[in-house]
Amino acid sequence: MLKLESVKKVYDGKTVLDNISFEIEKGEIVSILGPSGCGKTI
Repeated sequence: MLKLESVKKVYDGKTVLDNISFEIEKGEIVSILGPSGCGKTI
């Protein structure tokens, strides 16, 4: 299991995640979706 609690990410001076928490259970497949160029990879 992967558990993230109260994650905050600031990118180029702009807060893009603030107080995000979630769990990924063993065997689950998770994907991050968004338009090209929106900052999914850092």
